[in-house]
Amino acid sequence: MSAEPQRTCPSCGNEFSGGMEFCPVCMFRKALAGGVESGEPSSGDTLKPMTKLPAQRFDHYELVTGEDGKPVELGRGAMGVTYKAFDVDLHCPVTLKVISERYLDDESARARFLREARTAARLRHSNVASVLHLGRTGQNYFYAMEFFEGETLEKLIRRLGRLEVKLALEIATQVADGLAAVHKQKLVHRDIKPSNIMVSFEEQGAVTAKIIDLGLAKADDEPGNQTAISMPGAFVGTPDFASPEQFAGVQVDVRSDLYSLGATLWKMLTGQAPFRGTSAELMHQHLHAPLATEELEGVPQPVVVLLEVLLEKDPARRFQSPAELLKAIPTITGAIDARHGITRQSFRKTPPSAARAKTGEPPTRLGPEKISIARLPVTGGDVFGREEDIAFLDNAWANHQVNVVTIVAWAGVGKSTLVNHWLRQMAIDHYRSAELIFGWSFYRQGSSGETSSADEFLDAALNWFADPDPRIGTAWEKGERLAKLVAHRRTLLVLDGLEPLQNPPGLQEGRVREPVPLWPRDLIASDHTSRCSKEI
Repeated sequence: MSAEPQRTCPSCGNEFSGGMEFCPVCMFRKALAGGVESGEPSSGDTLKPMTKLPAQRFDHYELVTGEDGKPVELGRGAMGVTYKAFDVDLHCPVTLKVISERYLDDESARARFLREARTAARLRHSNVASVLHLGRTGQNYFYAMEFFEGETLEKLIRRLGRLEVKLALEIATQVADGLAAVHKQKLVHRDIKPSNIMVSFEEQGAVTAKIIDLGLAKADDEPGNQTAISMPGAFVGTPDFASPEQFAGVQVDVRSDLYSLGATLWKMLTGQAPFRGTSAELMHQHLHAPLATEELEGVPQPVVVLLEVLLEKDPARRFQSPAELLKAIPTITGAIDARHGITRQSFRKTPPSAARAKTGEPPTRLGPEKISIARLPVTGGDVFGREEDIAFLDNAWANHQVNVVTIVAWAGVGKSTLVNHWLRQMAIDHYRSAELIFGWSFYRQGSSGETSSADEFLDAALNWFADPDPRIGTAWEKGERLAKLVAHRRTLLVLDGLEPLQNPPGLQEGRVREPVPLWPRDLIASDHTSRCSKEI
């Protein structure tokens, strides 16, 4: 006599005869609640006929199915699909992430999926979803996370519209707490957005927020393209909430996550992201467009200042870590309660010089004072067979007798890619004593219209280098002032794409029609305190 096959209810965990159509425990509970008559099936997902679609199992995890008999899907990401599941051993719900079918034959994708699980497993924090188990069933890789009862912040905003300021700040604070744990593990999330944040409310109204989905997370000293589920060097992230650095294709750190948190906070307070449009339009806006602060009508002034700092284009002008942001939150909430405004200086810590005066320690340089490379073109991250070129640029930067390096080659050979790769290496090394870094590409403006690319470059550069009045003087006079400003500090100046300023094929082919951008270069060449790394 063979033993009768048993089934496990994915809702309550009860084991019952495989020949039964419904879970008897769930039927009994529903009947006690007055929800069904004897023998009448419920419309809920707990009382569906279980013989129509066998439950899918991954090791000791069974997928929960909905009214339509299909697994309850919680979300889809770059790496896989996330389901609600039931641990038949511990009798508790879990979140199960299964690698996407299209990656089953991709060895590198499987390796990245495993790295995602192991990365998440390193984190143990109340505001980050914890990984409980990593497993494999046949060809399928999966990992189980704690199940968090609630909804995504995206769904909450869609349901409620604008959130109250106090609630938005509380959620942002908890996400910053979670990012502090991510930062402590020397990781960058790279995809902070409302759909990757779960929120839950207690009966008393208290809210809990958790960061989920570390599918794009990477070590903060690891080249970004190594973890992307895309072609090497491709954009990684979600355009609505991505930082300028992500669009520029340069090395990112936790300050990129803080920018994304700022964009998320903006959506909590306004109901929409700070910038809208196509992917190309979003790229341009995140890199160049000012914030539409008029959309923040009714938002307290201290919170507007907070958003302006979080959404700075230049990472050096944002909070430098989640810990800095968390220290600023009490200042913001206190100012709101007292009904008075604040300035950015309210967030400043003790000046480094003052701290050194107390300790007697020599000054330590962690990086440049100011960086602006968002105007450089986005390129692929990988370069092959260019080791000698990279070494040449390294040597040129280290040699105090070399002030200008010019790279000349046919279009398409990878000049911009080469320099972007070198810049990423420089970023890992804190830009090797550079105090100021400014990059500009003339491709973005062209040379037509009332304001030429040369004029636009000079005005933007003079403004960035703090010229008293960038509007005064002829183009040549502006170029001379810019050269002196650049030479005054140890500066890395990158000029890309002079082709729009050059003459087309003909007698003057290749000659620069607007030689003004070369004027700062010529003056810099005679000075030994600045560095101009690239001019094309």
